[in-house]
Amino acid sequence: MYEQSILSASSELLNVSDSRYDNTSKTCQTVIAKLREQANEASIELLILHFSSEFDVPSVNAHFLNAFPNTQIIGCTSAGEFDGNGYQTTSLVAIAFQKSTFACSTILLSDLSTLDFDTAYNTARQLRQDLLRKEKFEQYQLMFLSFIDGLNMAEENFLHTFASVFGSVPHFGGSAGDDLKLQATFVVHNNQTLQNAAVIALIGSRRPFKIFSNDHIKTPVSQIVVTQANPETRTVYELNGEPAATYYAKLLGIEEAQLTPEVFSVFPLAVLVDKRYFIRSIQKVNVEDSSITFYCAVDLGMILTFVQMGDCIDSLDNKLAELENECGQSDFVYGCDCFLRRLEIEQRDKNKDIAKIHSRYNIVGFNAYGEHINSIHLNQTFTGIYFGVEHV
Repeated sequence: MYEQSILSASSELLNVSDSRYDNTSKTCQTVIAKLREQANEASIELLILHFSSEFDVPSVNAHFLNAFPNTQIIGCTSAGEFDGNGYQTTSLVAIAFQKSTFACSTILLSDLSTLDFDTAYNTARQLRQDLLRKEKFEQYQLMFLSFIDGLNMAEENFLHTFASVFGSVPHFGGSAGDDLKLQATFVVHNNQTLQNAAVIALIGSRRPFKIFSNDHIKTPVSQIVVTQANPETRTVYELNGEPAATYYAKLLGIEEAQLTPEVFSVFPLAVLVDKRYFIRSIQKVNVEDSSITFYCAVDLGMILTFVQMGDCIDSLDNKLAELENECGQSDFVYGCDCFLRRLEIEQRDKNKDIAKIHSRYNIVGFNAYGEHINSIHLNQTFTGIYFGVEHV
């Protein structure tokens, strides 16, 4: 008999008339009650939380630890959340991996500034040893998941370093958000909620799965050269010898003051790597000097390409259909979806269309400030993992 291996529960939008703490307490209790209706604590191996930064952030995991004291809890703040009903913001989603199908080990890296190969190697060894104490899995049954502070610009070093120590184990995850405030993002690990930190989970699965990433880039339009930049801050000062924001606005035929995340989501820039385009999403325009700060790495001399986008809905639907053919009927799809995709879908009034896809494939996750797949830091993608219903 089929038993769903991953459960989820989500909250409604925040009540603006309640205090921050009351909102947090009521929301957590509601989601906890929904989880308890589906499973008991003893059956849950891993609990993932994604939630708005409008909550009292440190107390979110405290509520869940109190309710599930023997369960591993990880997660991060987000720039939006989603489930089978589609997108929403200022809410909380919880995802529960069942012990009947999964085993995992988790760890917190509390200071990303000290991350080097030795730290990564020892971290990976500890995760493998902890998982082996629970259960033995074949290589093809393993994956690792990461959440990282989305504002400290450490993704590239983090991903490259851990790719070298995990080898062929597939990796996915996302960068924490803060509802587009760009002030502070947090990761969660059991009783700790930290900035400048990352959480890793090594997961073994008895169901077939496939880690994937989907974008909707259609065609390249024109190329732009980064002629002045600071790679450490991911800031571009000049494009084609002109102030970056001024040139980008002129390219779009709008005023510099009109450059907003809604514009960035529809008119992105990309970089060509190994015959494939990867979007370098714009984080913000710095009005004091007309520079542009990006979510991904940029450098002097880099060639950026202004790209035409296809249909976001069709692209994801086609990808999921391919995965269904490969892995069978969907048990659950866990996703890290760039917040710029949500903004684009909202602007194009396609919320109902994306909700239908979420419902059909049982998709739950969060809107991120960047997505992780293997050693690559991505922008404006839906990156996640597709689980089939059959045991392997």
